[in-house]
Amino acid sequence: MATFNVRELLDDTVALRDLLRTAAADVVCLQEVPTFGPVAHRLGDLAADTGLWLAAWGRAGAGTAVLTAARVDVRAGAVRELPTARWRGRRPVRRRGTAEAVVRVPLGGGWSREVLVRSVHLGLEAGERSDHVARLLPATPVPGSCGPWSDAPLVMAGDLNEEPGGAVHQRFSTVLADAAEVAGRPFPTFPARAPRRRLDLVLVDRRLSVTGVSTPPGNAAAATDHLAVVADLLVPAG
Repeated sequence: MATFNVRELLDDTVALRDLLRTAAADVVCLQEVPTFGPVAHRLGDLAADTGLWLAAWGRAGAGTAVLTAARVDVRAGAVRELPTARWRGRRPVRRRGTAEAVVRVPLGGGWSREVLVRSVHLGLEAGERSDHVARLLPATPVPGSCGPWSDAPLVMAGDLNEEPGGAVHQRFSTVLADAAEVAGRPFPTFPARAPRRRLDLVLVDRRLSVTGVSTPPGNAAAATDHLAVVADLLVPAG
């Protein structure tokens, strides 16, 4: 399981492709993917060039997406918008949303149980983040095609725009485990050139096990402005 904030694919996409291939993740949560105008196709190009499939993406997701490896069975995928003010003072506010997919992986002669994966990119304003948390917590009713799996184990990954210890992280930690803390490997992720803040996290349902957390080796500072986080998870059989 990996999460990457790709900064609208404005940086070195060759370096980014190398990182994605090195990560070799079954499921990849992306933030800040281009969704408007003539550059929207670049997400599909990125997926195709790295052996991944688009499981959930679109304008309502406000730059979030979920990609999967070919061996992953995608039961459902959808994007949805999170309520966001259009203006704050005289400044426009970036839209927020989430991309969700229900996935399972092959285990021996069968499949793992389904897991609900959610890619998120929370806002810069604390009040907005707090409002969105209530809509993203485990077992919260999920509209759309992923709805039948609202109670499935949840893995939520992305850029929280808040460090551990903040109100949002504390709220999530009551029901989800911070994979990096479980693995004993928390590391700062932003900015990529000289990381000082841990903004990018993988949060995991406690019905799943975390066996390791890392960032893929490579030229991360050229690829984007955040380090990627890769978490190795054990999923029970279906």
